[in-house]
Amino acid sequence: MNIEICVGTLEAARIVSKQPIDRIETCIALEQGGLTPSRAMVSWIHNTFHLEQHALIRVRAGGFVYNYDEIVVMRDQILELKDSGIKGLVVGALTKDFKLNLEALETWKRTAPNIDFTFHRAFDHTDDWRTAIDQLVKLGFKRILTSGSDLSVAHGINRLKEFVSYANGRIEIMAGGGVKEELIPELKATGVDAIHFSGTSRVTVESGTAFEEALLLPDENKLTEILAAIQG
Repeated sequence: MNIEICVGTLEAARIVSKQPIDRIETCIALEQGGLTPSRAMVSWIHNTFHLEQHALIRVRAGGFVYNYDEIVVMRDQILELKDSGIKGLVVGALTKDFKLNLEALETWKRTAPNIDFTFHRAFDHTDDWRTAIDQLVKLGFKRILTSGSDLSVAHGINRLKEFVSYANGRIEIMAGGGVKEELIPELKATGVDAIHFSGTSRVTVESGTAFEEALLLPDENKLTEILAAIQG
């Protein structure tokens, strides 16, 4: 079983680089569900830590239904990042009726045909997961990140088992969303190919100032506990 950790800061990349993991997903603004990182950030992580790195492509927070301009901007973000040392890209787009936006996905896939593509948790909002899996297989996607069509993996365990069975090795199923140490045995029992988590805690910075923010920052204890449970 592979281990993927989502990192939203340079410090997070530094911390997880010391851990026994398979790859990272790089983004910024974890508090908003993650947004596209800069090329400078991705390149720095690649050149400094030599981790297998997959970059999130998401132009804004607030759902996964994008207009033409946003789809083009994300295509250009892919162009900017595809030769920055990354192994893969993480994308997702839906139509207003909760189906895969095949036109957007095909555009992005053509932009970087030799890079692994992961479809992110927008998958959990699709109206027909079987059709969505079949379509992603046909498009050549490598894996799907999912919480089992629910808000968190804690409530999606049974559906994750169905995903694994239906995918039948045609595409990887990676469990993510609310992963905690105590859930690891159940997640491993589903047969998923990988587990994805950030291992963060919410921390208030610049408290009492105009710049006060509640940020999701890496929690080394939480990371260590989850990793130990996976490897146990």
